[in-house]
Amino acid sequence: MRFHVRCVWLFVMVMGLALGGFGCAVCTLGAPPSPRSPIAGAASIMSWGKPQQLSAGPSLSWEHTRVVAGPSGSAVAIFAHVTTQNAPHDYTALYASRYAATSDTWTSEQPLQSQPGNVLRSSLAADELGNALTVWLQQTPAGNTFFASRFSAATGQWSRALQLTFPIDDTPTMRLAMSPTGDAVFVWTTLCKTLCKPVEHRVMAMRYAVAGDRWIQPPVPLNSARDTPSLWPAAALDANGSTLVLWQQADARGTQAIHGSWYNADTFQWCGDAILSRTNYGPASTPAIAMDAAGNAIAVWPQHVATLSGQLMQGIDSRRYDRASNTWQPSERIDSHISDYGGMFNPSIVIATNTGDALAGWLYIPHAPPLTGAAEGRVYVAAKDDWDIRPRFDRSVDPNNPRLGGTVLGGFPVLATDPAGDQVAFWSQSDHTAWASYQYAPGNFRAPEPLMSAPGADVRAITGAMDLNGHATAVWIETTADGDTLWVARYQ
Repeated sequence: MRFHVRCVWLFVMVMGLALGGFGCAVCTLGAPPSPRSPIAGAASIMSWGKPQQLSAGPSLSWEHTRVVAGPSGSAVAIFAHVTTQNAPHDYTALYASRYAATSDTWTSEQPLQSQPGNVLRSSLAADELGNALTVWLQQTPAGNTFFASRFSAATGQWSRALQLTFPIDDTPTMRLAMSPTGDAVFVWTTLCKTLCKPVEHRVMAMRYAVAGDRWIQPPVPLNSARDTPSLWPAAALDANGSTLVLWQQADARGTQAIHGSWYNADTFQWCGDAILSRTNYGPASTPAIAMDAAGNAIAVWPQHVATLSGQLMQGIDSRRYDRASNTWQPSERIDSHISDYGGMFNPSIVIATNTGDALAGWLYIPHAPPLTGAAEGRVYVAAKDDWDIRPRFDRSVDPNNPRLGGTVLGGFPVLATDPAGDQVAFWSQSDHTAWASYQYAPGNFRAPEPLMSAPGADVRAITGAMDLNGHATAVWIETTADGDTLWVARYQ
């Protein structure tokens, strides 16, 4: 395998812009994590508990609803709604709540912002101890600005909001990822105008070091070609803090491609900008990546290819990073679709850190309206080093072609796993229902179960997480005549 490795330059923002080189790095991730004892998964068959109302708004903003989990019995959620105490200058603000296992209840919502301003973007991640980080983009009088807060599992408290950057020039795509031990990386894409002459499209990264509880300044630009837009970053870290980052950006031909960069925790260096998708094929987009305890990683993304007959075929490509050799293995097609209409969209992936087994999922839309779709995926078995079964998650099935689904459009599946390989998929459908399907490792996914506060509830979207011992948390939004409400249930 051949990579064209470029040095990454250090980005400095101190009353302006200065660039300083910090050396060409060999693109490896450094020493792999030390072996650890496997973490036990689910100990028994579980069931969904009674739903609890998490928030009643007002004016809930679903796009900021996220949930993460750590040790057994833990979960942390963030969500946003319009404030009520600042009229007539109310704004969409970010709040947090955590699950208290001793009482099987959720704590009262806690505001995370230290100054007023609408939340525009947000991301949430957690480590295996139950500590969490959230980063959000907020409107301020000076401009759109990133802030961060850290949740301590030991104290049960969130830190005061910390400003991470000077105001930025746009509303970027962003992603926060955390290692099992608490290090983190925050990656965002931005159109840099104020500090960049000429204007540049940048992929920026900032690391959080749990040793010292601090964000490492300044942010570092990862992409070398900055004349085309960059989008949809994804990241994964190992227990040592070494990091893989992916993003979508047009190549020299103007074709969207998946780029990658590396952070070596041994040498404290970023390096890369290598194209990881197939360079002699069609466009690739929206990557996702996950990493196991040994430091192996699997990435997935939609990739277009042209068939011998000239038809455009769109499917899901996968690529595995092998830590022993510190190389990316060749791309592999794990599902395909002839693009007469629609395609496969917004894939995600989770990995069982004990074993390296993985679950990838995506939304498949094969035909024009009335839409037929499927929330489906593929299972990777590390022992075989191969992709195995194709689980089909959504509830509506067309008897003439089960793979295509019925007239109900399955939503993007949200996936979660524990280290032992127990897995759960959550999805919503256009008939205003939400579902979950659980798989006890090893085995097949169980029949989907509906999640709602009461029969007939109007459910619009759902997300979820799983703790280290297989207990799952689902959070969903329901619409009523009086407004939106946020609900939560536990699988335990």
